[in-house]
Amino acid sequence: MALLLSLITLLNLCVAIVSAKSVFAHIVVGNTADHTEETWTTDITLAKNAGIDAFVLNIAYPDGNIPIQVAKAFAAAEAAGSSFKLFFAFDYLGGGQPWPSTGDNSVASYLNKYKTSPAYFLVDGAPFASTFEGVNQIDQWAPGGAVRGAVGDIFFVPDWTSLGPGGIGASLNNIEGFFSWDMWPNGATNKTLDSDRAWKSAIGDKAYMMGISPWFFHSPPAAWVWRGDDLWADRWAQALELAPEYVQ
Repeated sequence: MALLLSLITLLNLCVAIVSAKSVFAHIVVGNTADHTEETWTTDITLAKNAGIDAFVLNIAYPDGNIPIQVAKAFAAAEAAGSSFKLFFAFDYLGGGQPWPSTGDNSVASYLNKYKTSPAYFLVDGAPFASTFEGVNQIDQWAPGGAVRGAVGDIFFVPDWTSLGPGGIGASLNNIEGFFSWDMWPNGATNKTLDSDRAWKSAIGDKAYMMGISPWFFHSPPAAWVWRGDDLWADRWAQALELAPEYVQ
């Protein structure tokens, strides 16, 4: 708990001076099976006090816990008032199956159910939505595609980092912004702004969501870690320099 409070205090100082429109915290809903509505209320209170604007609800398919916990999260956020928001990041890899675009328990059903909640994060009246990958479903998010056909306007800021900056050009008409998952050093080198600048250049006038994380690791059997060291401080300093539209 002491470490969490220290990180929250540091985050509060960083968020206050970063020139971003909004700052979000990534929540893997698949890890919240034991959350009560009160747990969500506590988390939201901590986040609000740290200057965070919204939780990014990473949801994977199929996971029977997702609809239960999403409902609790929105109930807690709505009770907390209109100043704290939530939005979805549809995880196309974490659940074992890609998200269906329409029908029951689909991308469209979640967006249509919650986009009218006072706790849903909107941009110019459109629900903000993101992904973790999903490059095989790009056409589903296109204007006239299945998702927008069922939902209407969406402010869509996906993570399709696997395409690389050189591969995103063909999809620019399908997105309102872009989120890069490339936020850790490769090997024994410090993380720089080179990849962020490459993405910003590739997406032109689209909104850019910059990722900030102190570390990232995976437990056995596929055990690995991306080096953190001073990354938490370094990335906030880089965010100050880059001044992206959004920080996650």
